[in-house]
Amino acid sequence: MKYKHRLRDMLSEKLIRIAWYLTNMNLPERRALSYVNFCIHTEVIYEDGTYRALLKFSRDFKELTGKKITVCVSTPICPLVRKGLVDNGLSEKAFSERVSEMARHADVGYHGHYYPEGTTTFDHMRRSDYNKDLVVKQITREMTWFRNIGISPKTYIAGCWFMMKEMVLELERCGIEVDASIRRGKGDTFGGVYLDISRVPQYGRPFILPPSKNIVEIQSIFGPVMAPAIMKGHLSRYMRSDIGSVQSFIFPLHDWDIPRYYRNIWANVRELQRHKDKIAWANVNEMRGMYLNGKIV
Repeated sequence: MKYKHRLRDMLSEKLIRIAWYLTNMNLPERRALSYVNFCIHTEVIYEDGTYRALLKFSRDFKELTGKKITVCVSTPICPLVRKGLVDNGLSEKAFSERVSEMARHADVGYHGHYYPEGTTTFDHMRRSDYNKDLVVKQITREMTWFRNIGISPKTYIAGCWFMMKEMVLELERCGIEVDASIRRGKGDTFGGVYLDISRVPQYGRPFILPPSKNIVEIQSIFGPVMAPAIMKGHLSRYMRSDIGSVQSFIFPLHDWDIPRYYRNIWANVRELQRHKDKIAWANVNEMRGMYLNGKIV
């Protein structure tokens, strides 16, 4: 009897979910555009398959939309990337050539992952063992690594969504202008919260990331790896707020998501391309400019 009740409840829940998606599969009517783009947490392009898939996606996206995705790269300064290079037999020079090739088709940003000094277990730094001097030093070294290959990242996204105020200030000092690490009402992977929900505007509304003076925060929402009908159901929830105001959203993905879910991701790009009366692709720096010019408030 208990099994029958459990089965009935499971079926009821699934039917409710299906009904919700069917009623939300059309994007809501709005009086202003919602601007969107991808920000890729780029960690494993030392793997040949991941690199080729991400490069193809960058090229195809640029050709279809006329815009560039942003690939935020973890450099060989990061201990875990350095280990990945060794494990995959790829030299740092070859890795830098991959990043430079990506820069021809995408905007290259910075993706920071931080580990205790001398780590062998690769347990990510968190608030309990946060070493601000080590993190600030790594940010400086990684941004220098980019400059040495002719790239000046303007966008940052945090590994494990982990943020601290010293990081923000050093990122700003190093030239970062946009961040996509904040998700209203959500913390980092370890349960820590950088900004209380009361200090974060509604999704779709950029803001200056404290304590910086110039870093514009554009919030990440979800990675569109699901089928288009389901993706539109998720996106509709965000688009229904402030229907008369221009919005901006970031779709976060990991680089390894691209080969794994390429068909769905590309189907979602093409689907959103059909809704130009509601959705517009924009480079991340263009979204920043709209906010600073007062178009997005």
